[in-house]
Amino acid sequence: MVSIPQTVFTKYSEFADAMMSDFGTSCKLVYVDKIEVLSNGAVPNPKQRKLMNIHDSADGGFNRGSTSFKTVEVTEDITLRVYWDKKDFKRFGNIEVPDGSIMTIGHYADMLKVNRATSLLIATNITGHAEWKFTKNAEPIIHGLDQDYFMCFWSRS
Repeated sequence: MVSIPQTVFTKYSEFADAMMSDFGTSCKLVYVDKIEVLSNGAVPNPKQRKLMNIHDSADGGFNRGSTSFKTVEVTEDITLRVYWDKKDFKRFGNIEVPDGSIMTIGHYADMLKVNRATSLLIATNITGHAEWKFTKNAEPIIHGLDQDYFMCFWSRS
């Protein structure tokens, strides 16, 4: 049986951490953790729609009986390595994603945050310094030689 020396894992960890700090992009995770009661009691409803999940309405508001509620988005800053081109994804496997998708790599400690997030906001020179919103294509998967990172695919929304 072949054993891999511990120094290989140590060097890999140093290199991966340096890549995260040098090439990491500041992003915002968006959560919908909070629901507020609307004081005016009226949710704008220009068009009736049937929804399986009442919280998914476009205006963020919904009624339960005679009480009106509104979901509130909360953001949290996170640093991720962002890959913008499909050709960069091929390094990690033969993965088919829709055009306009991105791949992110982050610290394993942040994976639970990404699982809870409803979307990701990125504002860089690639986006013209405007915030672009992305939604997850799939759940994050563990990544890396020492499994201290995760990788996740996002579609532009």
